[in-house]
Amino acid sequence: AAFAAAPRMHSGGTLGLRHDEVPAILQRGERVLSRRETREYDAPRGDREPAPVVNISIQTRDAESFRQSRTQVAADISRAVAMGRRGM
Repeated sequence: AAFAAAPRMHSGGTLGLRHDEVPAILQRGERVLSRRETREYDAPRGDREPAPVVNISIQTRDAESFRQSRTQVAADISRAVAMGRRGM
């Protein structure tokens, strides 16, 4: 008798939510996209410029050699990507 009014979920669904709703727990800095934003995000890029794909291979004598030069390597990569975006 105590559970007579309890909702039955045998056919699916989540208590208190509509059929097209799902619960979510987000971390700070995360966000939920609206249906419109999701469509735009998932849509083909069309005439928009495609995102660049950059492959980089670095060879050094040892890990310490790379550690010592990583700031310069990062600057060089950043500069090369920027030049590529400008078509240079």
